Amino acid sequence: MGRNRKLAYALGGFVLGVLLTSAVWLRVGIRQDTGIAAAPEDSRPGASAAVFPDTEPEEQTAPPLETTGEEPDGSAAPDPPTDIWDSAAVYTGGDTVSHQGRRYRARWWTQGERPDSSGVWEDLGILDGEPVQPEGVSSVPIDASGPRNAERTGFKVVGYYPSWKPDRLNSVDFGVVTHVCYAFAMPTAEGGLRDLENPETAKTLIRSAHENGANVLLSVGGWSYNDTPLENVFMEATADDVRLQRLVESILAMCEAYGFDGVDMDWEHPRVDGTSARQYEALMLALSERLHAQGRLLTAAVLSGATADGNVYYDAAAHSNAVLNALDFINVMAYDGGDGERHSSYQFAVDCGRYWKETRGLPAHKVVLGLPFYARPSWADYGAILAAVPEASAGDHVLYNGMEVYYNGPDTIAKKTRYAREALGGVMIWELTQDTSDKENSLLRAIGSVLK
Repeated sequence: MGRNRKLAYALGGFVLGVLLTSAVWLRVGIRQDTGIAAAPEDSRPGASAAVFPDTEPEEQTAPPLETTGEEPDGSAAPDPPTDIWDSAAVYTGGDTVSHQGRRYRARWWTQGERPDSSGVWEDLGILDGEPVQPEGVSSVPIDASGPRNAERTGFKVVGYYPSWKPDRLNSVDFGVVTHVCYAFAMPTAEGGLRDLENPETAKTLIRSAHENGANVLLSVGGWSYNDTPLENVFMEATADDVRLQRLVESILAMCEAYGFDGVDMDWEHPRVDGTSARQYEALMLALSERLHAQGRLLTAAVLSGATADGNVYYDAAAHSNAVLNALDFINVMAYDGGDGERHSSYQFAVDCGRYWKETRGLPAHKVVLGLPFYARPSWADYGAILAAVPEASAGDHVLYNGMEVYYNGPDTIAKKTRYAREALGGVMIWELTQDTSDKENSLLRAIGSVLK
């Protein structure tokens, strides 16, 4: 009886093993036939549990805060898929998507957070290694020859003066500043311009500038009007030839009425996607033809060109080569890279300069580097910070009103100015009234000390 019992147990175990093996293979076959197990790159949290609720979920671990771009064994990470980001989809750490011409990798679980505006996504750079260019950029080479007016190759110190501060004209030191942009003339959707704010201030500024051999430009646009972004206003004002020409005529008429020496266009900002790049180009070429025929200047405030991480700013390509050729120089907004130390570091400034000079091929005299006279995240003026924290001039960040704020102190402003003097065509200031009246610690004086 004992031997027969052992044989029976062995035979039963064999049969049970066959049945279990068959069940496993049957289940795998079903999953393969339905395509569920064949696409791991499309997996989302809970996908397996939703299809097979009786399976045990895998052990969850906390997502890493940083990714290195390499697999744990040191091998290079696989090429990312070309999946376009979907606001309704759920992504986990390591998932990659494409968005606005760039590729991104999720650091941890996310849903609905835009890759270009959330820290949950790691920016992996331009999809094909080159900026996406709008129509016309590649076919129009950059003209790197000197300007028709040789005086425009000199080092420029461009300062924006805000029209809403009529009592601060004494902040304009024409011993340092060569160009002043009166900000702003506001466009309308119909192609007109609103009446200039504080027109008497503009007239006084122009008169003082001319007495000191400096130029004053009419700056058109800016970020917003009455807290409403102006991007859509520019789009409507240039949507057809009639409104576009009306806007050109309105700008020319205001320049003539006040005696401005030219125009600084501050459309923030034309985009690669859609039609705004073409509309912007049409406006700028029309302005260039008319203004240059009158001996007036045409400049533009342009995107930084680089991000605070050193990548190419996608929409910088919307400033087409045809536009860049038509401009006398560009004012590069090399600030607002982010809050804190990302705001406007020295390396960020260099990366911005290199984009416009090396990647886009502009001659050095046409690239003017923007310098901030304010802090982030508070947006406080440098002068106000210094008044509250006297030691603020010794560095680039202090505790101000209970918040750690980042700005450019005199040493960093001087360092950036030296870089611009050696490699570019000038520096630009947003904005002049944000400086301190303390001459010893003035940011404008720090610029002037480099140029002596």
